[in-house]
This record gives sequence, structure tokens and C-alpha cells, in this order.
Amino acid sequence: MKKLFLQYSLKIIKDYYPSYDDIQMEKIRYGLEATYLTITKTFVILTICFILGIFKECILLLVTFNLLRVTGFGLHATKSWMCWVSSIIIFIGIPYLCKVMILPTAALAILAALSIICFLFYAPADTKKRPLVRKKRRIIYKTITVSIGILYTIGIFITDITLIQNSLVSAMLIESLLIHPLTYKIFHLSYNNYKTYVFAN
Repeated sequence: MKKLFLQYSLKIIKDYYPSYDDIQMEKIRYGLEATYLTITKTFVILTICFILGIFKECILLLVTFNLLRVTGFGLHATKSWMCWVSSIIIFIGIPYLCKVMILPTAALAILAALSIICFLFYAPADTKKRPLVRKKRRIIYKTITVSIGILYTIGIFITDITLIQNSLVSAMLIESLLIHPLTYKIFHLSYNNYKTYVFAN
């Protein structure tokens, strides 16, 4: 199914934009693959969560996490099966924990503070295929990511709904792990890829 989707989509794009070279088409292919994987993966995960009775917990984590992910970035699995396994663990396992676990306020505060520190030092964390070359853009993304982290921390303290508290702190922790240099090292992925570009400013 994925192969047919990519072939059909790339053919349409090439027909409309015949001037696109192989490099441009390869970038488009990468984007289409990512889109296809995201849609199918999300559908499967939400279906499983609905069956398990943790649908709203999963939706809440998806929303809170992806708000951080948009500007914080972080590593991506290098293989499709790795992406599936990690996504199932994160977006099925953690929503279940968010539903049942109760953490003291002090623990929530410590975890949130550690996450914000991580955002300050390491966000945004790029990838080899998506290097964040422009310094101004990196500063903007860092500022937004830290600001969202602060808003989440405030949210943790102004609500007494355990599920929301757990989801906010979980989203921060997941993003912290995905942008940390140690995580990149464990998975043998290059870090700070923008530094390899001459025109980084």
C-alpha cells in the first residue's frame, strides 16, 4: 500500500513539476513517506487505545507531546519497524500509566523543572535529514519550546485533574529524552547536524 501511495503521489508531482531534479524529488519522497507512516501509525494506535479504553488519554498525550515536538524536534527512528515499536510503547503504554499513576506534587515539580532545563540546553535537536541551519530559527524554536514547557508546568499546578497533570509532565519527559545528546548517542545518530553546514550562522 505504501509503495503504491508513493509511486502515485510522486508521479502526479513530477507531472505537475517536471523541472524538479532527483534531489528535490527525494526530499518530497521522504516527506510523503513520513506523512504516510504518521497517518497509518496514528490510526492503528488510536484504534488499539479505543479498544483498551484509553482513547482520551492517548489523544491528550498526542496533543501535548506534539505541541512540544513541533519546535523542540528530536530524533526520529531510522527504520519503520523501530518507529512502530517506539510509538506503540509511548502512545499506548504511557497513556495507560497516565490513567492509573498518582505522583506527589513535589515529584511533578522536579520532573517538570528537569524537562525545562533540558529544553534550555538541548532544544531544538535536529536530525541529519532535517538540519536546523539558521541560528535565528534555532533561537526562536528554543524560546517557543521552553515557553510551552513553562505553560505546561503552570498547568500542572493550576489543575487538580490527575490525568492532565500526568499527561503534561509525560509529554515534557518524552520530548526531553528525544532531544538529549545521550539518546542520540545510544542510537548511534549524529547530533547538532547544523554544525556540518558552512553557511550556519
